[in-house]
Amino acid sequence: MIDSHCHLDHEPLLSDLENVIQRSKDIGIERLLTISTSFESFSKIKQIITKDEIIYGTIGIHPHETSSNIIKSDEIIKSLKENRKIIGIGETGLDFYYNNSDKKSQISSFIEHIRASIKSNVPLIIHSRNAEKETFEILNDFKKENLKILMHCFTGSK
Repeated sequence: MIDSHCHLDHEPLLSDLENVIQRSKDIGIERLLTISTSFESFSKIKQIITKDEIIYGTIGIHPHETSSNIIKSDEIIKSLKENRKIIGIGETGLDFYYNNSDKKSQISSFIEHIRASIKSNVPLIIHSRNAEKETFEILNDFKKENLKILMHCFTGSK
């Protein structure tokens, strides 16, 4: 069993990391994928993935964080190359429900993440809340690229 989306850099998990890892192993979890949401988050994740062989991480900027955290595809690719345990790109996408970041910065960030995924052939972890039309349109622009996608959050219909 794999936990494909956790935030080990968030409390209360971070301060209890040793027990979280042990409880995960005790119930049969073989891998934990801890998801980056900001530059600060990624900094913590780089440390967390060294704590145990079952922990892997991602690099990405959550849609809520795109007003203050801008990342380019080349930066993402560089970070992927620096550590073999960084295996995904995200959390990325669009969130127009909370509007913690403006739509333009969210879209721009999402496209940078997609470009990095294409160049590196690494999966995207996508968050899409109340932005189904825009998410679909953006992904459709890249449909020939054979993207690997894990939809983490999706509020739309079939």
